Amino acid sequence: MVFNCFAGAHTLGFSHCSKFSKRIYNKKGIDRTLNRQYALQLRQMCPLKVDPRIAINMDPTTPRTFDNAYFRNLQQGKGLFTSDQNLFTDTRSRPTVNQFASSNNAFNQAFVTAITKLGRVGVLTGNKGEIRRDCTRSN
Repeated sequence: MVFNCFAGAHTLGFSHCSKFSKRIYNKKGIDRTLNRQYALQLRQMCPLKVDPRIAINMDPTTPRTFDNAYFRNLQQGKGLFTSDQNLFTDTRSRPTVNQFASSNNAFNQAFVTAITKLGRVGVLTGNKGEIRRDCTRSN
C-alpha cells in the first residue's frame, strides 16, 4: 500500500450526503470505524431522503483551514469517507497518519513534495483526457 498524501487535501472541501450515507445508514448499523457521536451528527445533517444538494464539510473541526486536523480527525474515527478512515485503520499507513497528526509541518512538507511531483505528470489533452464533472467517475 502506498500512502496517498493527497488524501490530506480533504482538510478542505465538502461532500454530498449520498457519497458517505452507507456509513451511517445500512442494515448492520453505523460503520464501526466511524466515531458514534460524529455518525449521529452526520445523521442529523443528512437525514434519509435528504435534499441531494446538501453538502457536509470533509473536515468537521477546521473546514476552512488547510492544516493537519484531518489526520487528528482520523485518529478519532472522524474520517468522512471509508477510504479516508482506512488510512488510520490500516496498520501500514497508521504511522504516517500519526506523524502528520502530530506535526503540521511534516504534513505540509509531504504535501508540497507530493503536489510538486504531481505537477510534473504530463497533462492529457484532447481525446486522451477529461476534466471530470464528478471526480468519482468518468464523464
